[in-house]
Amino acid sequence: MRRILIPILLVAAVLMTGCAYEYMEEDGYRMAVINEGFPVPKNAYEVKPEDCTTEIAKSAKYKLKGIGDEEGTPPADYLDEIERWGWTELEDKRVGHVHYFEKKGKIMSLIIQKNVFDVFEMSDDVEL
Repeated sequence: MRRILIPILLVAAVLMTGCAYEYMEEDGYRMAVINEGFPVPKNAYEVKPEDCTTEIAKSAKYKLKGIGDEEGTPPADYLDEIERWGWTELEDKRVGHVHYFEKKGKIMSLIIQKNVFDVFEMSDDVEL
């Protein structure tokens, strides 16, 4: 019985530590899989994205502990990093925890929730 229980416990321990990605500003940022010019935290884990609609050209979903609070508020330094990458937030278009950013005519949407966030590249013909 112990021969079976020990390997199961070892596998469980490895799986649990593999899910421990957490938001830390010092970890840095990388390009989003759907748009090379839009940053996402470097240690965010990509999960299955939402299906695209006519308003959304591409989407990506990421899992990262500590990325947002209960109200979906993103870390201020992440918003600062998005601006450093040349994106301007369309603050007048913000709806709740949905943030819109524009750069060279391209619009990106960022939806932050507790421990998960979505990045959407909006279709060129969408008007906010």
